[in-house]
Amino acid sequence: MTIPVHLLVSVALAIALQDAPLRAARAAVVATDTPLTEGPRPPRQQAHTPWATALAPLDVANVTTKARSRVRLYGGDGSVDETACEDFERIAAGADEPRPLARRLEQLVVKAAYHFGGVRVLMVSGFRPNAGRHGTGDALDFKLEGIPAARLAAYLRRLPRVGVGIYTHPRTQFVHLDVRDASYYWLDASPPGVKWHEARLYDPSAQKRDAAWTPEMDEP
Repeated sequence: MTIPVHLLVSVALAIALQDAPLRAARAAVVATDTPLTEGPRPPRQQAHTPWATALAPLDVANVTTKARSRVRLYGGDGSVDETACEDFERIAAGADEPRPLARRLEQLVVKAAYHFGGVRVLMVSGFRPNAGRHGTGDALDFKLEGIPAARLAAYLRRLPRVGVGIYTHPRTQFVHLDVRDASYYWLDASPPGVKWHEARLYDPSAQKRDAAWTPEMDEP
């Protein structure tokens, strides 16, 4: 029996329409599984820290050698700049070669200078061999230009985990700062080249401050 052509066309069309969703689904799966070519990634941008970006360089000088420099201890991302540290240490040592100082000590000196408006740091004595914490690079005697020693010492005593000594003789007038685990404060009225008995200064809040210390507290 011969089937009319128009009937064959109708049947083929019905089968095609019925199978269309299945073919579409298969095509979708194939398209989903096909990996896409990855384009070039944009370069990573350096993260900037607002407080660090806003810091201006500090003038630092040695009161004995008159050596001086401009130091910006922090990069724009808030990290400590090693080259700036070497410059700081060279001025503190009063020599061509830098003598290493504790990073935290340098941070606290810089923090104090920015606290008082970015004034010049006047270094009296940094690394000294066989001289207690000076001999280990953990101490610095310094002044801030235009800031009375008593005012500077009062500010430094509010910092955690520090040793702060104020030298009050008219021919000294500088502050000793060192970094340590348990804070300690003293007053010394000795003239230059003479060692008198130190008078200890007590602060009942020091232990609580020390316990609360975090590295972020050392930043300006």
